[in-house]
Amino acid sequence: MQLNFLSVAIIVVVVLGILHAVAAFFYFSRTRHSAAWAAGWLFLAFACVWLLPDQPAAAGLVFVLAILGWTVWWASIRALPRRNWVAENARQATGEIAGNRLTMHDLRAFEWQSSHEFVPRWEDCSYDLDELEALDLFVSTWDDPRMAHLIVSFVFRNAPPLAFSIETRRETTERWSSLAGFMKSYELIIIATRETDVVYVRTNIRRETVLLYRIFSTPEMRRRLLAQYIRELNRLAARPRFYNTLFSNCTTEVARIVRAAGHRVPFDWRILVSGYVPEYLYDLGLIDTSRPFAELRARADIGALARATDERADFSARIRRHLTPPGDLAGKV
Repeated sequence: MQLNFLSVAIIVVVVLGILHAVAAFFYFSRTRHSAAWAAGWLFLAFACVWLLPDQPAAAGLVFVLAILGWTVWWASIRALPRRNWVAENARQATGEIAGNRLTMHDLRAFEWQSSHEFVPRWEDCSYDLDELEALDLFVSTWDDPRMAHLIVSFVFRNAPPLAFSIETRRETTERWSSLAGFMKSYELIIIATRETDVVYVRTNIRRETVLLYRIFSTPEMRRRLLAQYIRELNRLAARPRFYNTLFSNCTTEVARIVRAAGHRVPFDWRILVSGYVPEYLYDLGLIDTSRPFAELRARADIGALARATDERADFSARIRRHLTPPGDLAGKV
């Protein structure tokens, strides 16, 4: 049989479909018809291969129908607000801004004792937006320093910082897998939280490498960005979305929110390889450029400061001892 372009395309897509079907069966949530999806793709793959030598037109038709069926089925899968979530993902925070007052609902303030043991606590609290004085970025890495988790934190004068962590919203039967993250396995969640929760668990419990950078920002930028985060929280609570390992993750979503707030974020490959985000911000002049980047990165490591004592009361102040005070940033932004 002489292979033409259509035949090669069919074979390639069939092979990819088989691989996706097998992966879906093992990684996709079993409540979302992964077994049916896998069986359907395998059946159509064999049909295409069977028909291709003698009936390429029929094989092409099966191929087109398979693609159409896959597209319809895939589009029909919707993210849901109610599942049997793990405890730390149980609630999606929401917020309200009235004048200069921000009110947060379901802010997470867990007290972590080990990676799997904690005292759960959800709070309603309010902030005076006139006291919003700084914007900070936490960059947390573990096995591979090229891949990081980003946490954006808004610093207030007379209130604890308000941190936002964009994560996968997992069911109790699910374990994290980057492959599963491509397959609508996890919903997306934006956790509004205390630093004594989301940062402390990384520095003091999981012993991850956590870097803290102060972002050069204006009062208007901080207000607009915080308001955009609140809009995103409320939209996600009303209409859940899926996490995607490449396109909707803790880095790309932050970039999207910053752009939606009206701030320029030039595309750069380092947005996709999140461990390099601090270098990217350094090149843009959004973090301290008064010293070489290697020196800045070494100073940004807050592990020793965080673990100097197990007390949580002054945790946020303690980990910021290396940062430029907010009042000294006026001439830099």
